[in-house]
Amino acid sequence: MKTPRLAAAAIIVVFLMPAAHAANPMRGQLLYENWCYHCHLTEIHFRVDSKVDSWGKLLQMVAVWQAEMNLGWKPEDVADVASYLNRRYYGLVGTGIE
Repeated sequence: MKTPRLAAAAIIVVFLMPAAHAANPMRGQLLYENWCYHCHLTEIHFRVDSKVDSWGKLLQMVAVWQAEMNLGWKPEDVADVASYLNRRYYGLVGTGIE
């Protein structure tokens, strides 16, 4: 089963992310619009059963899906996309990027 391996990989990516990286939501928007938007229309971010309830979970979900699509993103890319999604859709606090 792929899902446990992807989840484990995502967790590793999140924890290995350099603390000094200042997430760039503008760059994240470009990555998202280029690689993710075709499948993830706006409605996905407003689902009643949203799996995103924290910054860590948002990072994990972005990391899982980029791995599923074999995009080869670095941890900084994941953080950039997550920061864009947080500013655009989620508004999570305590992320250090507000």
